[in-house]
Amino acid sequence: MNYWLLGAGVLSGITFAAHIFGGGPEILVPLQNGDMAAVPKAIWTVVWHGVSATILIGTVGLIFAAIKPGRMSGMVWCICAQYTAFTALFIVYGLTKLQSLWIMPQWIAFSLIVALALAGMRGSNPR
Repeated sequence: MNYWLLGAGVLSGITFAAHIFGGGPEILVPLQNGDMAAVPKAIWTVVWHGVSATILIGTVGLIFAAIKPGRMSGMVWCICAQYTAFTALFIVYGLTKLQSLWIMPQWIAFSLIVALALAGMRGSNPR
């Protein structure tokens, strides 16, 4: 068992839950109930659920990699790349559109997940 990867997977799962149960009512529901035209509204809903799926797949992948250390390194690197991209997007748009990193602090969770996963990858050898 790779406990660093397990920690990354658990934190990813917490992030998924926060996205669904916190972000859904705060972000998705107002978007769906807003006056936006039907097509952009449908696209934003698909994007929202796509992010949900990405985080869920990342969670399952990291936990599976924790159970099978060394055998899933390619998948872990891909998840790290995705979560690093999320981190960068939250930082860039927080600074450029909101002039603050703290209005959208999701970058903290994604960067911590990546840090834990990279710690888990250190010294991880295929068996």
